[in-house]
Amino acid sequence: MLSMRTPKPHPQLPQRTMCAALSPAQSGLRAKILSEAAKDVCSTGFTNAALVKSLKSLKMEDISDRTLSHIFSRGFPIALVEHIVKSTNAQVQQELESAFNKDSIIQRIDSNVDAFVQNRLLLPTEQNVVERAILSKVQLLTPLVKHWPSAVALEYLPSNVPYTLLNVAEFVDTTAYYMERVVKLGELLELARRTLQSKAMASHIQHGEASSNDISPTSAFLKAFLQGVPLSSGPYGGHSALDMGWYFKRAQIALLYGTAITSLLGDISRNAVDTQSLTRAAVDRLF
Repeated sequence: MLSMRTPKPHPQLPQRTMCAALSPAQSGLRAKILSEAAKDVCSTGFTNAALVKSLKSLKMEDISDRTLSHIFSRGFPIALVEHIVKSTNAQVQQELESAFNKDSIIQRIDSNVDAFVQNRLLLPTEQNVVERAILSKVQLLTPLVKHWPSAVALEYLPSNVPYTLLNVAEFVDTTAYYMERVVKLGELLELARRTLQSKAMASHIQHGEASSNDISPTSAFLKAFLQGVPLSSGPYGGHSALDMGWYFKRAQIALLYGTAITSLLGDISRNAVDTQSLTRAAVDRLF
């Protein structure tokens, strides 16, 4: 019978603060248990009760404590917290990719060519990106809000802090990546817009027909115009100089993220509307 206590490592193995190297089979088992436990975390919280329920659902109740202590070397509760954090990071990344990738923006322009040429079409801004990223993260965590203080307490135990910082950095860097791409894309599209304003090009676009691949002349022009141009940058402003703006932007995002999560911990409003309002106000102020 599986006990409710935290599984202890084998007596001959010292307690480790870093994740042990796992075989592919062990990694798969770990992911399977965590995915199942995440389904009931709203009721169980980040406790070993979630582990017990997960193993019961998977019919793995005979798994040994030694195996569990190996695949969850820092304990199951923090593993579940980090699983939720990483999965929500991935969902935010997917949402940003869907909303702000180059092809979707070109498609929007293609549907509103006249408005784009006349500079009446609002294109995405970096404010849109950071607001979307943080509000999406808040929305994903809102169902867990009553358990999140315990999650944060686990994240900031000394042995877990390095992993917590990595997960925050992943979210921050993903958000900054799409912000930089949107800004660069906006600059390039402004040049494209001026080109389209010329009478010769406007006539070509207006009377052109879609290709055999159903690509309109506008889309074909914009894709060719943007082809091969890098939309993101690194932390260097030149051959050796550091681009301090690159770091400053990430510091701003981290500050916003920390503020939003802190607000979420004490937000008793329905659907965390207070946190959403705070986030929008902070984005408007910082960006």
